[in-house]
Amino acid sequence: MDLEIASPEHASQLAEFYKSFLTSGLVDLKVDRNDNFFGPYDIQSDKYLTYMLKEAGQLEGTASFVMRDVLLDGRPQSVAFGRDLRISNNRKVILEWSKHFLPVMQEVGRTMGAQYFFSIMSMSDAQALNAFVRPRNMKRPLPRYYLFRRFNMVSLHGRLPWAKNPLPHLRIRKGSPAHLDALIYYISQKSRERELSTVWDTTSFTEKLERWKGLKLEDFLIAFDAQDNIVGCVAPWAASGVQDFIPMQYSLRAHNFRQFLKFGKSFGWTRTLTKPYSRVKIEGTLNFKYLNFLFADHEDVFSALLWKAYDDAEENEFLMYSQPRSDIMFRSPLSWISSKMPFGVYLLLPPDQTTPSFLHPKNEKTLEIEPFFAL
Repeated sequence: MDLEIASPEHASQLAEFYKSFLTSGLVDLKVDRNDNFFGPYDIQSDKYLTYMLKEAGQLEGTASFVMRDVLLDGRPQSVAFGRDLRISNNRKVILEWSKHFLPVMQEVGRTMGAQYFFSIMSMSDAQALNAFVRPRNMKRPLPRYYLFRRFNMVSLHGRLPWAKNPLPHLRIRKGSPAHLDALIYYISQKSRERELSTVWDTTSFTEKLERWKGLKLEDFLIAFDAQDNIVGCVAPWAASGVQDFIPMQYSLRAHNFRQFLKFGKSFGWTRTLTKPYSRVKIEGTLNFKYLNFLFADHEDVFSALLWKAYDDAEENEFLMYSQPRSDIMFRSPLSWISSKMPFGVYLLLPPDQTTPSFLHPKNEKTLEIEPFFAL
């Protein structure tokens, strides 16, 4: 078998291969990158590597490493996020990839300057957890997985009839150049309280926004207090055309939730989910907006921003954001109709490397993970 580094010419082939895999769970999903496999990576970073495992010219597996400069352990550091590992259901291919895992990490660290490696995994994906986090054979040449932080992906599908905006008179304005300096300062100060944050000064904010296809300063919703100080912000954004999720089949539990949303829509409470491919034989995509750059000084400000983002979204769009398990302020308000999916951020270390200090329990900083970068 051959291990190759992908180039832009492989974007369409990789996108087709990636789409062929079914992500199982409460909803069985396929992920469509619309002939540009590297689209999400271009938004996250300008440095990434994708490896392709081939047998007799046939693509059998792929894995990517995306470099990002983040705040970690109190200072900016370069880390690599391992993501989008897809291996065909062939024991020979799986064993072959396990032989390459550690050498690939060493190559990425050497050529791209990665100081640490992280990976995001669904805590409900028992197969992946058993394969990597809880392997039966500890003698296999695989990195060790250390749980760094947990977070939930929260989706908001509607509001209960008695729900009330806690701050109906809060001034929420669209982003503009007049607010830019104050917005950057606010986000930078908030980000310094979190691990793996990607904004800590004007340069890091500008670079992040310039890379983000389809997201503009005018898309930000900024909350102000009576003294015109920023007390919260959020940037809603839809990834349509970059990465779409196609529901193939709903489990019984998810089907019942979808039926409830259909019922609630007739009363104006909720927004419905896309019909599955198994029923209509058409690949329809889930319609939602990610809530990025989500910060707030108080839970009522957070709730008011949710109200504004939900009201501004299209009638068929729900909202999705990431909530660190330790940050209770960003839990879904009880008056919203919501669901959540548990995820974990894992640190990957070679077997002979000692654990870093930021894994110590005394490090109680919460986590920053933009929702689009987690899926």
